Amino acid sequence: MISFIHQLGWELYRMFARPRTYIGFGIFLLFELFFYLLWSREKSGIEKFINQLSGGAEEYFSAITFGFLILIATMFLLGVISVSLVSGDIVAKETEDGNLRLLLARPVSRIRLLTIKFISCQIYTLVLFLFVGVSALAFGVMSRGWGGGFLVWAPDLPKVSLFSWGEGLIRYFGSVVVFSLFYLPVSGIAFCLSCLKIKPAAAAIIPVGVILADSILHKIPLPIMDDFRPYLMTERINGWLYIFYENIPWAKLLESAAWLVGFGLSGFVLGCVVFLRRDIKS
Repeated sequence: MISFIHQLGWELYRMFARPRTYIGFGIFLLFELFFYLLWSREKSGIEKFINQLSGGAEEYFSAITFGFLILIATMFLLGVISVSLVSGDIVAKETEDGNLRLLLARPVSRIRLLTIKFISCQIYTLVLFLFVGVSALAFGVMSRGWGGGFLVWAPDLPKVSLFSWGEGLIRYFGSVVVFSLFYLPVSGIAFCLSCLKIKPAAAAIIPVGVILADSILHKIPLPIMDDFRPYLMTERINGWLYIFYENIPWAKLLESAAWLVGFGLSGFVLGCVVFLRRDIKS
């Protein structure tokens, strides 16, 4: 167990030593800065909208509300790109650089190596989304100060939810953790492709296309899609918003989590099966 943690630590060190690992952090930060400047200029319009929803813009247009608006605007698409870039790179890049044969020359099994790399991808996802949550909240504090209520509104929510500052912080950061868990299918698909004889760029781009296509199908307003919508990843990933219900529907939240975790782990298992059959020498 100690050696596993030691190897995981070195894998994380190698991952975060690469400049391209920080591309996602930089993109998120730039978009957050853009939204901060944009919404600072349109503050009166946002206050009017929030006042219509809550009846008290001064109370509920807080730093948490501001941060949540940034999360809603940036997390899905930018998250897919960032997570796919790292997860699709984790094995394929080693093969391309010729490092994989050196790693497998050590007394470590292929399954152990792939497990360490897959866990590293999940840790990266959690660190990235926590960074987004903290930085979005920081921009909110810069704009609105500390304290106030928390208003939650999104098209996929049945109604507006209102929380106090303390409960709002718990729900806010809880949703970030849940969202990182719900992103397992994205990293699972990218990791599976990375285990193939494929270029790192292709392993990163294909999951983005799959998720975008899934999102487009989810938004098609046709009755014929109603029977298929529950089986789309976007429908399940949107389950992270359950954390903002005043009474959290735990059964639905756990169902979505189980579906997405199962999908992501299936990608890991399939990638392992393919990788175990590969001839790394050729």
